[in-house]
Amino acid sequence: MPEIFNCFPLTVFKDTLGLPTGYRRRLGECVIEAWEASSKAGQDRRNAWTGDRNGVECLHHEPEFQELFRALRERLQRYLSALSVDARRLELFYTRAWGTLSERGQKIQRHRHNQSHISLVYYPLKAEGTGNLVFHDAEPANEFTPGLFEPHSLSEGLLTASNILNSELVNLPVAEDDVVIFPSKAYHATEPNETDQPRVSISADVVVALKDAAGVEYVMPPVRHWRSAEGF
Repeated sequence: MPEIFNCFPLTVFKDTLGLPTGYRRRLGECVIEAWEASSKAGQDRRNAWTGDRNGVECLHHEPEFQELFRALRERLQRYLSALSVDARRLELFYTRAWGTLSERGQKIQRHRHNQSHISLVYYPLKAEGTGNLVFHDAEPANEFTPGLFEPHSLSEGLLTASNILNSELVNLPVAEDDVVIFPSKAYHATEPNETDQPRVSISADVVVALKDAAGVEYVMPPVRHWRSAEGF
């Protein structure tokens, strides 16, 4: 009897934080205030505003956001556990955190965060119709000839159905108070906001280092062992 084996999945973690509505509103207002005060670099009618391009990339240092990052720490532990990683061996560092704001017609283009290990996004303000998160596979493992899994293949009849085995993108539904965690190297984007209400999210990058590197060749060594080259 023939069998199908699906190998090498991308695992994306999603959960609801359960933060109080009033607190979520305050977080959203903080992002909106930063947007209003910024030069809005990189934003146009199609592209969303992102705080990391406008000098607002250290929200993890802001007192107002501490409750959020405590809750995110627990979800990061659960994400590692889902991958059978012993989180006790690792130290996680928030390296940057920023807000994004998408108005009608705006989206975040496909990208990835090459400078970090784990990325996450939290939605303090997200109404219905403001657009979901989209993951892209730049090199689908099953695409045995280039371009076969592109959208036109379905309309042209080359594909008889679109499913997880032959898709180069996956639309992940997200709602207010959701957090999504994934490897930073995964390509991702958002759908356009199709409403008059702003979609507000908070993203963060995380770098992972060993607590003790004794006997371990790979993974980032403990930060306490680092030394600036300028110190010599």
